[in-house]
Amino acid sequence: MNDSYQEYINFANALADAASVISMQYFRKPLNIDNKNDESPVTIADKNTELKIRSMIENKYPNHGILGEEFDNINPNAEFIWVIDPIDGTRSYIAGHKDFGNLISLTQNKKPIIGIINCPAHDERWVGVKNQNTTLNKKFTKCSKVKNVEDAYLFTSGLYFDEPHLRDAVDQITKKVRYYRYGGDCYMYGMLASGLIDIVIEDTLKVHDYMALVNVIEGSGGKITDKFGNGITTNSQGSVIASANDELHAELISLINKKII
Repeated sequence: MNDSYQEYINFANALADAASVISMQYFRKPLNIDNKNDESPVTIADKNTELKIRSMIENKYPNHGILGEEFDNINPNAEFIWVIDPIDGTRSYIAGHKDFGNLISLTQNKKPIIGIINCPAHDERWVGVKNQNTTLNKKFTKCSKVKNVEDAYLFTSGLYFDEPHLRDAVDQITKKVRYYRYGGDCYMYGMLASGLIDIVIEDTLKVHDYMALVNVIEGSGGKITDKFGNGITTNSQGSVIASANDELHAELISLINKKII
């Protein structure tokens, strides 16, 4: 990452600060809950958090694009595009569970250069920057050194594998790993970046769900791709395989694609 981008890193943290304030303002308070067209829930916390972030971006960088979850895209062909998930894990948020987060990413020419996983209820923030070491609350963090699937701890959303071959592959992987658990929202990627778990597998994600994860995982020494081993961009199709290192990842991609091909 070029040093001239430091202002973007500072601004991304300012966005996360603002997102923390608004999302915690409504946390564990009575909320009206609406369902979107895809039946996923949305609250005033989701909307107001995104509106605040959008306002700050539009004032600071009017020529940048914005791709958010709750409102229409702005300047989709811009060189720099901010990708926002104001509250990742709305179901957890509604339930008063702390693993929700604010996901903020900056892409350049459709590829991620800055990513933030901000988990205000845990008071933890992972900041990933292309070609730099990831930090957790300003201290460097690293993925684990587990290199074999049999020794790994897997987290997965579990319920959202539309493609049957991938679902079957994940079923087989859960039988091979040392431990596994379902659920975790964006917090599980922070746990991976901190070396607490070793694998995360998800599917049917949208760009605002995964873009902020890339730099965080890569900057911690991990690997993150789609189910075929391709790099993550704004054009990715929704599968995300994240793991602690190249060796572990290669084994996962091989296991998954034996089922897909």
